[in-house]
Amino acid sequence: MTDRLLVCGVGTGMDRSLAELRSPRLELIVVTDTPTDRARAAADVLLVCDPDDAVAVLAELSAAGIDRIDGVFSLGADNPPVISALAHRFGCPGLPMETALNCTLKDRRLAILRRAWLDVPTFATAESVGEAVQAVAQIGLPAVIKPCDQTGSLGVLKVESPDRVRELAEEALRLSPAGRIVIEEFLEGTEHTLAAFMVDGELRRFGFADREYGRKEEFAPHFFEGGDTLPSRLTAEQIEEITDAVRRGARALRLDPAVINTDILRTHDGRVVLLEITCRLTGSRIATEVMRLATGVDPLPNVVRLALGRPLELAELEPTHSRAAVQRFLPADGGVVEWVGDPWHVTRRPGVHDVFWGTELAPGTVVPPYRGGSDVLAGVIAYATEQAAAEAIAERTLRALPLRFKDAAG
Repeated sequence: MTDRLLVCGVGTGMDRSLAELRSPRLELIVVTDTPTDRARAAADVLLVCDPDDAVAVLAELSAAGIDRIDGVFSLGADNPPVISALAHRFGCPGLPMETALNCTLKDRRLAILRRAWLDVPTFATAESVGEAVQAVAQIGLPAVIKPCDQTGSLGVLKVESPDRVRELAEEALRLSPAGRIVIEEFLEGTEHTLAAFMVDGELRRFGFADREYGRKEEFAPHFFEGGDTLPSRLTAEQIEEITDAVRRGARALRLDPAVINTDILRTHDGRVVLLEITCRLTGSRIATEVMRLATGVDPLPNVVRLALGRPLELAELEPTHSRAAVQRFLPADGGVVEWVGDPWHVTRRPGVHDVFWGTELAPGTVVPPYRGGSDVLAGVIAYATEQAAAEAIAERTLRALPLRFKDAAG
């Protein structure tokens, strides 16, 4: 019998991976609120609704006459509680709702990791501006304020002076559906992405990248993440130390069986600080394209096996080659578009895997000032034998984008 697979939520750019899921053995049902031509071509059934709303998804499935699902996951979309609810509803393999919430809500996740004696930032929660002011006074400045229930750096703000605490706390509270924010100490160091499967207590790492933060505070109080880089500049010993911390964190959060995405900070004095561990595939094309370019490991077949409750093929998690791969983003930071062309000719350059616009652009488009991680003007994925060469290709490609803004006088 054909397995009916529900992909509920397709992260930015991840629709490219949908075609790889097509198989005579799978019926692919895709739920997205941003349907694309790629999604339409890959899906056997395409449902357009909010993938973060379990009730809406169930209503669309019912209207389409779909009463059997054999497996459910998202393609980099950060909606583990919805995936858990759908898996429970259809009797599919999946994590309990409590676990999904624990690894999605920042305050709950940090509390669990701290109780497990893992290193996390000093933090407090607040449900009002007054509580936020008190929390910042206790934690000290600089500090980071973030909604407990948002993703993609939305509402993540650095506060450096007492006179801005109220303003920034109000902004973060406004962006939190639950009306709750987390205040953390500000730490400095290098940040890293670890992607893995956790099954039967064993962590199977299939990707490790350095996050690019060279322009991190250029748009303060907002943070800008410039992309990811493989291979890591860390030593094998340092990577293993981080892997051990993630393994312990995943066990504390009871993420088993699960595909895991993480954000880890290694301070300048060697602390391994867990910023995020969640039960989803790493998004923004990192796990499915950037990491795969570097190592040859394609996690998607094992993601499908996990969703269907089948054993992983561990041999598929072994690297088949080693080369440098990078993703770099260009921030969207104001202006009016005068002219925009097709980036196809830029894509044809040696070492360029893909170039893409991060937002819809046309002459006259008004680009607002940068406000967070989702405000990306464009991006590139590049590769080479050496890291410096891959980074240079990416930089040259972004400079060559067919895009012109009106000058101030115009």
